[in-house]
Amino acid sequence: MREIKTLGDLKERLQAGFENNEESLEIFGKTYSTQLKAYLIESNLPLTDAGCPEGNWRKLDDSVGWYGNIDGDLSNTLFLDSTRERVWIIYSLMDATESDFFMGKWLERKGLDRCWLSRNHLLHWEKKESWSQRGLGLKFSDGLAQDEENAANFSLKAYYGANKLIKGLDRVLNEAREEFAIYSARWQKRTEGEVVLSSEWYSNGKATINRALDVDEALISVAEMANRYADSLKEANELREKTMGAFELDFSQEIDLDAFSKKVATGTGDMKLWLVETESEDDFRRFRGVDLHTWDRILMDVGKDFAYITVPGKGCINAAPRIATLQGEDNAGKTSIYHDGVEVFA
Repeated sequence: MREIKTLGDLKERLQAGFENNEESLEIFGKTYSTQLKAYLIESNLPLTDAGCPEGNWRKLDDSVGWYGNIDGDLSNTLFLDSTRERVWIIYSLMDATESDFFMGKWLERKGLDRCWLSRNHLLHWEKKESWSQRGLGLKFSDGLAQDEENAANFSLKAYYGANKLIKGLDRVLNEAREEFAIYSARWQKRTEGEVVLSSEWYSNGKATINRALDVDEALISVAEMANRYADSLKEANELREKTMGAFELDFSQEIDLDAFSKKVATGTGDMKLWLVETESEDDFRRFRGVDLHTWDRILMDVGKDFAYITVPGKGCINAAPRIATLQGEDNAGKTSIYHDGVEVFA
C-alpha cells in the first residue's frame, strides 16, 4: 500500500475505503473495509508533549496542523487534525477494538481528555435539513451500586428505519430518552433519496463513519462537531471568568450520596476525580480535591438530584461535561449543565 505523505493521499485512501464498502454493500449486503473512526480530544498540551497513541507523529507535507503516525507495525493508521487549539481530531483506520485500546492508553496522560458530548451535541443534526435519526443508545449502569445483584442497570440501543413505524415505539423511545442519558446517536443524510453519509456519535467523543459517498463531506461533518465543542468550551470558560460561579448539573434520577463519596475518595475511574468530603448531611455532600486530568483544584456540592462544580483559577472546565456525561450514564439519568442560569455545552 502506498505511503500516505500528504492530506491529499489521506483523502484518496479514505475515498477508496468508502467506495469499496459501497460496492460490497451493493453486492453482498454488508461492508468489509474497516470503517473510519474519529475521536474528539480536548488537549491542554502542545503536540510535542502530547505524543502519539502509537508510534510518532509526522507532519503531512501539504497541510498545516495535519499529521500521520509512523510506527514499525502500524504506520498510516492514525491521523491527527490539530488545526484547533483545544479540540483535536484523531482519525483511525484500525479496527475498533485495537483503535479504542490505543486511544484509551494515550488518554491516561495528564493534560489530555475526551470531548464529552452532551445530549444536545449528540442530537445536533436533529433539525438539519436532509438528516434523520436512525438509532439511539440509552444507558443507566448504576455505577454506584454496592454489588451487581442490587444494581438497577438499564441499557437500550435501537437502530431503526421503516420499523420506527411500529405502533408505540416512538412513545417508548421518547419517554426513555427524557429519563436516561443518551450515550450514542446514529444519523443518516440523504440527497435525492440516496444515502450520502451515515455516522454514529458516542458521548465519549467518538464517531464511526458507517457509510459515505464523499470524503470531504465526511470530514466536514466531523469538523463541524469539533468546532461546536470548541465553541462550547470557549463559552463556558468566558462565563466562568466573568462570574467565577459554579456549573450546575441537574439530574433526572436521584443518586446514592454515600456510594458517591466512596467512589470519588479512591481517585480512580473515568471521572478522573480525587475528592475529600468536607461536609455531610443526609441529602447533601461537599467535596474538595483535584481533577486528575490536569491536577487543578475542583470543588463540588452534591445533592440527591443536582451538583454544583466550581473550577477555581485557570482550571480546565472540561471537567463539567465529563462529570455530567459519566454521572448521567452511571447514576443520574438525563443531565443538563447550566452556568449562571445559561445552559452550556448545549
